[in-house]
Amino acid sequence: MNKLKLTILFLFMSLAASAQRLAVESLKLRPNDLSARNVKNQRHDLNGKPCALLKVMVLDDITKCSSGNIGEIVTEGPVKLIYITSATPYIELSFKYHYPLTVNFADYGYKHLEGNSTYELNIVDAQQMMMGNGKKVEESASQGNNVQPNANNTANVGGEPAVNDVAEMVKIADDAYKTKDYSKAMKWYLEAAGKGNAHAQCQIGNMYNSAKGVTADYSTALKWFLKSANQGNTEAQRHIGDLYLAGRGVTHNYSTALQWYNKAVANGDVHALCDIGLMYRCRGKNSEAMKWLLKAAEQGDTNAMYHIGDMYESGSGVKKDPSVAIQWFLKAAEQGDADSQSRAGLMYYYGNGVPKDYSTAFKWYLKAAENGGGSATFTVAEMYEKGQGVEKNIDKAVYWYKKGAEKNRSDCKEALKRLGY
Repeated sequence: MNKLKLTILFLFMSLAASAQRLAVESLKLRPNDLSARNVKNQRHDLNGKPCALLKVMVLDDITKCSSGNIGEIVTEGPVKLIYITSATPYIELSFKYHYPLTVNFADYGYKHLEGNSTYELNIVDAQQMMMGNGKKVEESASQGNNVQPNANNTANVGGEPAVNDVAEMVKIADDAYKTKDYSKAMKWYLEAAGKGNAHAQCQIGNMYNSAKGVTADYSTALKWFLKSANQGNTEAQRHIGDLYLAGRGVTHNYSTALQWYNKAVANGDVHALCDIGLMYRCRGKNSEAMKWLLKAAEQGDTNAMYHIGDMYESGSGVKKDPSVAIQWFLKAAEQGDADSQSRAGLMYYYGNGVPKDYSTAFKWYLKAAENGGGSATFTVAEMYEKGQGVEKNIDKAVYWYKKGAEKNRSDCKEALKRLGY
C-alpha cells in the first residue's frame, strides 16, 4: 500500500512539475510544401539568402524567438510561422503561458534548416504527453461519419439548447468560428456535417488544414474536403487542389491539383483561376501564370491583381515595368487588399514607377495598417515620428508602434524602447 501511495505521489509531482512545460513531439521537413518559396511572403537574411519557413504547431502564444529568426512571427491560430536563417543550429522559444523551450535541430537529424524549405515543428503540453491524452479531441472529431444526434434527433451540444434546423447549426458554428471559439465551432460543424451540409464539411476540412482548434491533419482535412467537394462546394474543390499541389495528406501531383482547380473553375469559382496561375508561377512557368492571373483579375480577384503587379515589378515572365506594376497594386488596394495597399505605399515612398510622394505613400500605408498589414504598422509610426507625408505627431507614432509591438514586431518594440516607452 505504501509503495502504491509513493507511486501515486510521484506521478502527481511529475505532472505538477510538467504542467507549465512544453515538449517537442516532432520536427520534420515537408519537401512538397512550397510555402517557403511563396514570392509574396518569402524572407531573406542579411546576406540576401532565402530563409527556411518553420511552421510551429502549438496551443499557446509565442512571445519571442531568439537566435536566427528574420522578421516578425506570423500567428494563424495554433500555427506560428517563423522564418529562420540557414546558419541557425537551434532556437529558443518563449511562450505566454509556458516555460521557454530550446529546440536543437541536430536532435531531430538536421544540422540546420535549409533555405527555401518548409519544416513542421509540433509542440505539445508535456503533461498531455505523459498522460497520452493529447489527441482525444482530434480523434473524436475525425470520426465525423459516426457522430450521432441525440435521441430526439436534435443536437444538444455543449449545453446549448436543442437545435433541429441545419441552417441554425451552421450559423452557431460560423459565429463561434468568427470569434475563434474553435471548440464550439467544431462541435456544431460536426452536427451539421453529419446531416450532409457541404459548408460544414468544408469548414471542418479548413480547421484541420489550418490547425484551428485541432492539430493539423491534412489526411483528415482531405476526407472532409472530398465530402464537401462531391456536393459541388467550389471552396473545397480548390482546397483539394491546394493539398495535391503541396503534397499534404496526399502524394504531390500537379496534374491532379489542376483537375480539382478546373472543377472549381467550371463551377464558377474565380479564385480557382488565381490558384491555377499561382501554381504555374511556383513552377516557373510565368507566361502561363500571367494568362490565368489576368483571367482572375478581370473578374475582380485582388490576389491575382497583387501577383500581376509583383510580376511586373520584378520582371517575372514579362518586361519589368514598375509603372504598370503600380497600376495593378492600386486596383487591388482600392478594393481593400492590405498587401497591395502596402506595396502601393512602398512604391510612392521610393518613387518607383510613380513620382516620389510621401503624402500618398502615407495614405496607402495607413490604409494597410488599419487593414491589418503588419509591416505597414511600423512605417506609419515612423512617418508620424519623422513627419514624412503627415504632420509630425509623437503620440500617434507611439500609438502605432504599440500596435506593432502587440503583434510581436521587434522593430516596433525597439522604437518604443528608444522613445522611452
